Amino acid sequence: MNLLLWIVQIVVALFCCMGAAWRISNYGTAAQQVASVGALPYVVWVAIGAFEIVCALALVIPGAIKMKRRWTPLAASALAVEMLLVSGLHFRYFGLRMDAGNPALWTLALAALSAFVAYGRKAWKQR
Repeated sequence: MNLLLWIVQIVVALFCCMGAAWRISNYGTAAQQVASVGALPYVVWVAIGAFEIVCALALVIPGAIKMKRRWTPLAASALAVEMLLVSGLHFRYFGLRMDAGNPALWTLALAALSAFVAYGRKAWKQR
């Protein structure tokens, strides 16, 4: 279970860091291509991106250096909530379309993976 949690943590952390960096550096393109991105100003997306990067780092670093391990389930929980909120924004603009073009499906998948990490790390800690 520990290995699976590490794999999921790394995947979520990489996806969040890459997604945040892309949205921040390519906001103009993203706003034109994705209506829900253009719905919020650039500064809000920068704040969301910074939050995602901090949480992504908190998913991996505490366990890697074996300090402040309680931050991992907290960061995973925060990411799950944030991804659910962003999914709501995407659903508002894209509806309940179930195809790969709806960014809500990607953020929901990340929310589920983050919740899995939060639950798994909390349960793992109690053993």
